[in-house]
Amino acid sequence: MKVELHNIVAECPSCHGTDFEPHGVRGEAIASQTPMVCARCGAHSSYIALLIQIGDKAIARSTETLERIRAQRAKLKKPEPQGK
Repeated sequence: MKVELHNIVAECPSCHGTDFEPHGVRGEAIASQTPMVCARCGAHSSYIALLIQIGDKAIARSTETLERIRAQRAKLKKPEPQGK
């Protein structure tokens, strides 16, 4: 299963795989501390750690977007006429 929120997908910290399986519980019983196992390399992570990773990616995307908007606005500003 992919751990995804608003088109942001969590990746395995070891191999960057994106498919995980809950360890020891059924898929519909996943909780924040549920251990998740990477389907590609077998690395373990908790469900909450994968969600935090998604949050970090969302913050990074937002920051990049804000910087791009600020740069565009700076280009649009007209210089003040001198002498006034």
